[in-house]
Amino acid sequence: MKLSHLNIILSLFCSLIFVTELKAQGDAAKAHLETADFLLANNRYSEALEELDKAIQANPSDGSVYFKKANTLLAITKFNDAIKTLEACVQSDPSFFRAYEMLGDLYSQKKKPSEAVKYYDLAFQKDENIDQKYLYKLKILDILDQANRHRFSKKHIDDLRKLNLAESFDLDYYEAMYWNEMDHPEKAEELMAKIIGDIEPLSGNERYYYQYIWSLFNQGKYKEASEWMDKMTTNEAEAMFTIFREEYYFSLAQTYFQVMDYPKSQKMIDITLGINSSYIEAFDLQKQLAAIHTDKTKVIAAQDRALMAEKDIKKRSQKLLELATLNYQSEDFATAYIHLEEFQDALPQNERNINVIFIKTMCEKNLGEIGGSTEKLKKVIHNPSITPPVKAKYNFAIALVYKEIGDYKNAETFLKAAYGGSYKSAVRYEFSDIQKLKDLKEIESTN
Repeated sequence: MKLSHLNIILSLFCSLIFVTELKAQGDAAKAHLETADFLLANNRYSEALEELDKAIQANPSDGSVYFKKANTLLAITKFNDAIKTLEACVQSDPSFFRAYEMLGDLYSQKKKPSEAVKYYDLAFQKDENIDQKYLYKLKILDILDQANRHRFSKKHIDDLRKLNLAESFDLDYYEAMYWNEMDHPEKAEELMAKIIGDIEPLSGNERYYYQYIWSLFNQGKYKEASEWMDKMTTNEAEAMFTIFREEYYFSLAQTYFQVMDYPKSQKMIDITLGINSSYIEAFDLQKQLAAIHTDKTKVIAAQDRALMAEKDIKKRSQKLLELATLNYQSEDFATAYIHLEEFQDALPQNERNINVIFIKTMCEKNLGEIGGSTEKLKKVIHNPSITPPVKAKYNFAIALVYKEIGDYKNAETFLKAAYGGSYKSAVRYEFSDIQKLKDLKEIESTN
């Protein structure tokens, strides 16, 4: 019993000492803060920072002191030091949401969208003010928009919807953008249809029309999309709406035809003629694609028989090349590759066709592998006799091979080398598609 009383007395004594120490620390921190405020009022920033450091040492769990120090550092343009101070702030005082918000602001200014989104989201979680929570998420959506990371916006859109605030014009727009990016144009159309009628076709409003037109266009509603394009006639709209015009898709169709990606070329021709069924320039290419798509089973069988009967080396090599082309057009890429190998083996080195290396590279692309021909074509590019248009074609083809196997870094490298001339539009198209593939892969890995 005496021991119990002794324990109680000791506990009370320790508590009293602890409270006394806390009070002393608080008093010391307060004194340093008061001195810092005086120095700041007189623009004596270096001395003020010393006092703020002493205040932090005296009371390291008070987020407001770190916050004041960070603002002081910003006043003398020490942005990186301010960021470090704010990060120390949220480590010491995780509930101090103003520090999260400022970190979001600073990382946004430094063009680091991932970090900015991270800290705005933490501010959203810590701050109980509904209006502020709404603003944090809008900032996130705006950052994702500027960084072309729209596919990562759904979580933040859902968070905003859960706040049960009044219907938001901007929120509908951002969600429509998300659905367009995720290939659900019907959902984007439904959202944009609610608000597009209230948007004047004036400069500054092009992006809203773009999303609505995109949703219509990707559903094959070309006539309706064209009618909405006609409403917005600003110079910026003219540039933005280029990708909804027949000339753009016809140029893509030509490029993919040049690199023997016939299915992609056909897709682009279908869109071209869907937009404008009277587009004269597209008819010749459509005829060539139609000829390629015809059943070649009988022709290939006849060529096989002729090849077996042919004894002349040069004539035999020519038949091998013709047969390889027929098999390629029939999408039997493995057989085409074999015949191309035989063609190369049948001729002396100085008579071999560089274009055959290109065709074999496209076989490798369709077979989903990097092979010897892709590596050879990479060397051919450096031949000074290769003209710039042909060099662009070969770079573009190599990029398609790397894209097919999922090596997006190398794909982008060769796309950059292909940029120029008639390949500009296709390079941009492929860059956009690669970004989409990378985003979807990242989203899948986090789910």
